[in-house]
Amino acid sequence: MLQWRRRHPDFPTPVGGTDVHPEFDRAAVLAWLLAHEKIAIPTKPPTASLLFARPGGGTRALRLDDPLLTLAGDPSGEDRLSAWSTDGDADALDALADREFGATLRRLTVPGSGVWAVLGEVRVLDRFRPGAGGLHLAWPARLRGTADGPASGAVRHGVPDVRTGQECVCVRHDCGGLVPKSWCTVHGDAVGPVLEWHVGGGLHCARLAQDRAVRV
Repeated sequence: MLQWRRRHPDFPTPVGGTDVHPEFDRAAVLAWLLAHEKIAIPTKPPTASLLFARPGGGTRALRLDDPLLTLAGDPSGEDRLSAWSTDGDADALDALADREFGATLRRLTVPGSGVWAVLGEVRVLDRFRPGAGGLHLAWPARLRGTADGPASGAVRHGVPDVRTGQECVCVRHDCGGLVPKSWCTVHGDAVGPVLEWHVGGGLHCARLAQDRAVRV
């Protein structure tokens, strides 16, 4: 922004701040950017990409238009997603979510947000405007995790009650937790450590990672 101000004498003047850190009027800057074709008004609504797990194996990909994602800030809360789809995709998602434990979301890509996955309990709260594919989804925030990471996908991993040794072959996470390998001599099936299970990359995992950074 400062470069545009130096190069263009008609750039909006600061409304506050300092010479080093000036503050500008948002509306005036947006108007200038549009007038000078530095940005453009989107002509198409944003889209979300969803990849759900099928009950018998495999996945089903869906597209949602004009998504609105609201993420809870606490594991006890609930995440919600509203968007538009085709009636066929809405029917498919309804069927996937209409199970005892809801649907499992392998990958959710929404503009402006991270790439998420949800271990289960994804449900359809509402289908608004029948015939237009309007959907309102929800799931427990504690089951949401990152879809990209050392173990790929929202995985259950835990913090062991014993220290790792050089012989440990388990996948490690930033929070100090791990995905135990059955053949690991420290955390494998023969040892059976007590683990605090949680979703990799989720809210609880992130807090553990912060606590670990403070301790280190």
